[in-house]
Amino acid sequence: MEATTGIAWSSLVNDPIFSQSHQCCSSFVASCPRRNVLIIGAERPDEFADALRMACLGHNVTVVNPRETFAAREFKRKGGTFIQGRLEELPPACKCFDVICENYPYPSGENYVPPLAFAEARLSRLSRGGRWILFTEAVRFATLLKAVTDFDENLPGKFSCALSRVPLHRAPASTYPPGDTRFRLIFQRMR
Repeated sequence: MEATTGIAWSSLVNDPIFSQSHQCCSSFVASCPRRNVLIIGAERPDEFADALRMACLGHNVTVVNPRETFAAREFKRKGGTFIQGRLEELPPACKCFDVICENYPYPSGENYVPPLAFAEARLSRLSRGGRWILFTEAVRFATLLKAVTDFDENLPGKFSCALSRVPLHRAPASTYPPGDTRFRLIFQRMR
């Protein structure tokens, strides 16, 4: 991938974004074997730098977001796969991801998606043993999503979900108002 992206692996290793203590998508992706990774909602340069880092390690990385930012255009220019659109609009063939990462989704306003539909759209794209890692600042949203796997009669036994508090300095960078805690959910497909 180094030749495709035009970025030397050594320049990524020495990039300050990767020496921070913040968790990012690559914190949850093993260096091998090769994984299919989906990043939902990336907009900032640090998110795309993390996507490129995983691609340079040999993973198949796809980023989806309704907005194409400058960082998204640079990612595409360097050989990255970026799909402009909403996850819910992707064709059913776009599935079987080993890891799905999503930081600080905002499923409200004109694009409001109820928690069950929101979760199912992502969980349905996980391969067996796959994980969906989501960070949010909203405790209510986090507990509603966890309740989907805990109480929906169609999902118990198929997925597990771990919800934990993450100190602000360990969570992914965010443009949301500062607070002292973020929440991390890790959903795993069991069968």
